Amino acid sequence: MDGYADQCVVLNITTTNGIYLGENPFNEPLPVFVSQLAAILIVSRFLHHLFKPLHQPRIVSDVLGGILLGPSALGRITCFADLFSVKNVNTMATLAYLSLVLHMFLVGVELDLRAMGRTSKKAIMVIMTGLFLPFIVGVVVVYLLHRFLVQDVEQGYNIECGFLWAAILAVTGFQAVNRILSNLKLLNSEIGRLARPIALISDFGSWILIVTLIPFCANPMTAPFVIFATMGCIVVSFYTIRPFLAWIVRYTSNDTTAHSDFYFCFPLVGAVAFAFVTDVTGTHPIVGAFVFGLIMPDELTVTLMNRFDYFISGLMLPIFFAVSGLKVDIFKITKWNIVFVLVILLGAVKIISFVPVLIISNISTRDSFALGLLMSTKGTWAILAVATGLENGVLHDGDYAVTMVAILLMNSIVPPTIAIIYKRNSLFAKYSSRTIQDMKPEEELRILVCAHSYPDVPGALKLLDISHNSRHESMTVFTLHLVELANQPSTMLIVHDSHGSRFENSTNCLRSHDSAEADRIVTAYTEFENATSNVAIQSFTIVSPLRTVSRDICSIAKDKVVAFIILPYHRLDPSSFRNINHKVLHNAPCSVGIFVDRGLESAKIREIAMLFLGGADDCEALSYAWRMAAKPGVSLTVIRLLEMDYVDYSSKQNQQDADYIHEFRLQTADEELIVYEEKVIQCGEELMMALKEMENRFELFVVGKREGLDSPITTELFHMVDCPDLGVVGNLLTMSDSAATSSVLVVQQFIYRNTRRTLVFQKGMSRLERRKVNVESIPFL
Repeated sequence: MDGYADQCVVLNITTTNGIYLGENPFNEPLPVFVSQLAAILIVSRFLHHLFKPLHQPRIVSDVLGGILLGPSALGRITCFADLFSVKNVNTMATLAYLSLVLHMFLVGVELDLRAMGRTSKKAIMVIMTGLFLPFIVGVVVVYLLHRFLVQDVEQGYNIECGFLWAAILAVTGFQAVNRILSNLKLLNSEIGRLARPIALISDFGSWILIVTLIPFCANPMTAPFVIFATMGCIVVSFYTIRPFLAWIVRYTSNDTTAHSDFYFCFPLVGAVAFAFVTDVTGTHPIVGAFVFGLIMPDELTVTLMNRFDYFISGLMLPIFFAVSGLKVDIFKITKWNIVFVLVILLGAVKIISFVPVLIISNISTRDSFALGLLMSTKGTWAILAVATGLENGVLHDGDYAVTMVAILLMNSIVPPTIAIIYKRNSLFAKYSSRTIQDMKPEEELRILVCAHSYPDVPGALKLLDISHNSRHESMTVFTLHLVELANQPSTMLIVHDSHGSRFENSTNCLRSHDSAEADRIVTAYTEFENATSNVAIQSFTIVSPLRTVSRDICSIAKDKVVAFIILPYHRLDPSSFRNINHKVLHNAPCSVGIFVDRGLESAKIREIAMLFLGGADDCEALSYAWRMAAKPGVSLTVIRLLEMDYVDYSSKQNQQDADYIHEFRLQTADEELIVYEEKVIQCGEELMMALKEMENRFELFVVGKREGLDSPITTELFHMVDCPDLGVVGNLLTMSDSAATSSVLVVQQFIYRNTRRTLVFQKGMSRLERRKVNVESIPFL
């Protein structure tokens, strides 16, 4: 027994008697752990909200929170020094690495290898250049400037250190890039569509680079064996375990067990088990977790992301970044100029490496610079590489502090810089191009398409197809599925990815019928996007009370800077649906089209007629029809209906109509498939007969609503109007007793007044939005 006396260990996890007997609760592990966790989450969350106006990615606030709690700031106070001492931080560090393992599992689950496989060879070449050129430059720079870069002058050059610093220069953090673009509302912009796939593949390449580097940092002699063992595990996982998992899911899935606890428990256990296997083979545990996420069946992707994404990536992962920041001691930095040199290297090397993007493509200099800057954003891989270097003695404490501070500064510089680069453009986009008539021919067309149910989708797809000339222009489409609020405390916007996946725990927010219909709608638009070049589609579902959904539609249209909203209309629609259209017409921040789909059997629209009586709405309708006629194989007939001896609106409007018709005829004189006709109408009966004669000649009629423009003929027929939102002509074309099969698009132009470069929206603006926005008062314009 005496031999064991010196080995007695106090096994108390928490204080059993409280503080009443004078016991110090911070002498036990559990109170210390809980206090550490609370301090980390409170500080990181506070900093996150503090820096939110600066569009900072979450990694900045998390790492900075750790630095503030460590020896660089609060850690110099006794109570914080004791709370985060080396002895007490071990449990938190274990949880941090478990968080990292589970996060990498989710990253693997979310990663779509098939989408990466569809990337062109040219894009792959550019991405590899942007990844390996900085790595090579980093190795050379570290070798040449080693004595300047290291904190310890007696420390000699070693190749592991060179590779580590080079890897930090090369890697890109997809999550950080995606968050920056999301915060700046650039996900669906040109730079967003360009940067995201490049960042995704660069992130995957960074994974390969880090996985190869870690064994060399640990032991260069055994590194080749470790790499071969890891490759063997990956091959076995993809060709043996992956088919087995797919078979299990197909065999056990049905309507009653699709969301059982098994489907949530087994993936997490498997991720930890795979992490253990790769840890035993000599690589990092995250490798196994990431690979296990990659081989998960697609059927579980949505379920796993909805259930675990926020808890793991939103609550647990910040612990890893905070623990990495706790190890930073800025007082051990003896050469602060190294920090600024590293920041310059982190940005300059990436920007220079993406010059080939500018050379081999038509990307502008601004986008190319912004792309390089975004690719210099560092994420999980960079932090992991630095932490691995410290743990294996490749980096000393001073080098670790320098590298972490440089990464922090680089990540904090990128968002404001990108915001400044694109702010001028976004300001003009916000207050111009709200009508199709004002758009330039080469300008991107941005459309918001609304749908109450799946039957609204086929006709909308035909309309989108004819609206896009893939050879010369790009088009961004935002689809919005309108679902009436049911058992929900507030309105919710659900964002769908390209596979119909839903985010923000939205699975339980939709009834089964609405969820299945949303998936059908997203799938239909995704197939259209894949089959059409130069088209980007982002799908949403809005769960909202019908009385406020019009406000949500207008808000999304304004947020996405669209030029045109397409609303569905059916004669059998309930009055609540018609009321939505009515409110959108009066409050929309852009032009609006109400689409009456007659269910054409043909796959595509080829015969279009535009009926022109005059006014702003008719000019907008003509602009849209003119744009449609640019698509090969589409014929357009413009029929100008002239009311004999009548002018009801100002001569200025008449002159504008005449000028626009003259411009149209002049520019389309040589177009064989564009025809212009004029027809004189003397009374309402003649107008009805004219419409009756042509109703089956065309597949689509495009007409203006002509709000506020009355004439004897339209006044004579106003008693026949069933839906004022369609206008007189639109109602005549869609009369319930008509045998016509042609679809009808009724267009209303957004009207604004431009006086002395001061733009004032005329319709549907709140009191705050009616305030004048003077462009000349903005300093940088």
